[in-house]
Amino acid sequence: MKPRELRLERRREGVREEILAATRKVLIDRGLAGLTLAAVAEKLQLTKAALYYYFPSKEALYSELMYQSMDRHSKRVEDAILATTSGADALEALIRTSAADYSERRDELRMTYLVPQVGAAGLALSMGGAMLEKIRPFNDRIYGQVAAKIRAEQHAGALSPSIDGRRLAFLAHLAVIGMLTVEGLVEVADRAPLIHTTNAMVDDLVLTFQARLAAGAAGTAAAAARRPRSRSSRPTKS
Repeated sequence: MKPRELRLERRREGVREEILAATRKVLIDRGLAGLTLAAVAEKLQLTKAALYYYFPSKEALYSELMYQSMDRHSKRVEDAILATTSGADALEALIRTSAADYSERRDELRMTYLVPQVGAAGLALSMGGAMLEKIRPFNDRIYGQVAAKIRAEQHAGALSPSIDGRRLAFLAHLAVIGMLTVEGLVEVADRAPLIHTTNAMVDDLVLTFQARLAAGAAGTAAAAARRPRSRSSRPTKS
């Protein structure tokens, strides 16, 4: 790419990032219902026609925002998982970090998991094959890393090979998303929090998923104890 073309591309990417930053600000200030191209254009002091030059539709702008949100979330969770040394600790890191991250960014949670399903905010989003391929690496960051920790313990004989580490990680993440979604629903409907605190529910999720691993470890130990010892391992008469 020629220097002039490179400068133009960098400038274009800079404007795109400014538009996305303004969209996030509108989302925070006005919520999903107030997320419109007009509101974003007003925030940037641009015309809607200028926005269309960088994003062909509201759906394209929203999809990019959703993509960046999932990218940021998966990196934060992956960093926490990589700092652990066991499958149980990796599951705990996934649960606690996901809950903390999305608790701080409720609108991002709704934007990522609810809007594409119900078409809220006047959006007609399509989670087609291209979009799914684009976000699949984010799943590998979270579920793949937890599965790798569990697999290492399985290879060492500490956990049962019947445990599907990736599926367990997926279910743990799903449980956090479901918990926070219901929590937000109750707060919107009743203007009051659940009787169960977020911290207490997170603690129970950690214990529940770690118990699955502990059961697998106990089963492996019991199976090993039932195996007949080889002749060389049996005590000899003195």
